[in-house]
Amino acid sequence: MKAKGVALIFGGITFSQLFAVIIAYLTKPITIVSINPDGSVTAIVNSTTESLPASNVTSHMIVQSISPFGLGAFGSLLVSASLVIGSLVAAFLLVMLLRRGYINYVISGILGVATFLLSYYVASFFLGYSSPISIGVPLVFAGIIAAYGLYPRRFRGWLQLLVNVLVLLNGAELGFFLAVSFQKLTIVFLAFLFSAYDFYSVFRGPISRMLGKPRARAQDQEEVVERPERGFLGPMLVNFGEIEMGLGDITFYSMMPTAIFAEGMGMGLTLLEMLLIDVGVAATLVLLRKIRPLPGLPIPLLLGVIAFLA
Repeated sequence: MKAKGVALIFGGITFSQLFAVIIAYLTKPITIVSINPDGSVTAIVNSTTESLPASNVTSHMIVQSISPFGLGAFGSLLVSASLVIGSLVAAFLLVMLLRRGYINYVISGILGVATFLLSYYVASFFLGYSSPISIGVPLVFAGIIAAYGLYPRRFRGWLQLLVNVLVLLNGAELGFFLAVSFQKLTIVFLAFLFSAYDFYSVFRGPISRMLGKPRARAQDQEEVVERPERGFLGPMLVNFGEIEMGLGDITFYSMMPTAIFAEGMGMGLTLLEMLLIDVGVAATLVLLRKIRPLPGLPIPLLLGVIAFLA
């Protein structure tokens, strides 16, 4: 792999991680658990439950706590397992839609709506819910992503670069929301379970059906990959030239350091987490020389868990 491609990969990952952490710093997110009769709120702030007067939360981004099974370890495990199962079901549905020829419309619609909601939610915190900019800019972003899903071959040069930036922003924003919506223990379980899911999905599961399996040519050492048309995956991929990285990878790479920061564990551990993720990505790129395709989550996320144990 060329040095330029490697620089683009780590530059893109660092960009998404820093963007997610900066959002967490500026919005000061707190997770509301309940609203009390006296008008105060019970919220999770830096891993502790506190009662705050309503006047103290106006400058914070309010995030809904995702803990339907309780705040303990078992509840965190069930939430993580539910997300993995949901992701697996969604992946199999995508394979079915691919066979029926509806996939481009579905992916474009879903990611267009997701792009708008993520961008609008962040922009509206700073600019207001009715601001023309907080509505207009997310609409433009959503339109670009949807158009790319429908007409990927028309995006070249600066348009492809723009789409890459938007996918990175989507991954960073989604990583931010996951980081501040889940407990610390849930984040750790997500790292382990989604690493296992990613490994299964790439080699045995639905993603392997989309990517195809490489086979060696008879006369030389090059590989030929037999796979269906993958243009529909465009809005879910960042194109770094020789390497394509999925939106899910960017999301988790951004989620881990943002969770460290949001938990109040300090900027030092946040930077250490970013470094651990980068080391894991570097190890994955080395293995890519011998194994393709290769899941992008297991090594970075399992290394990233180390900072959570500090």
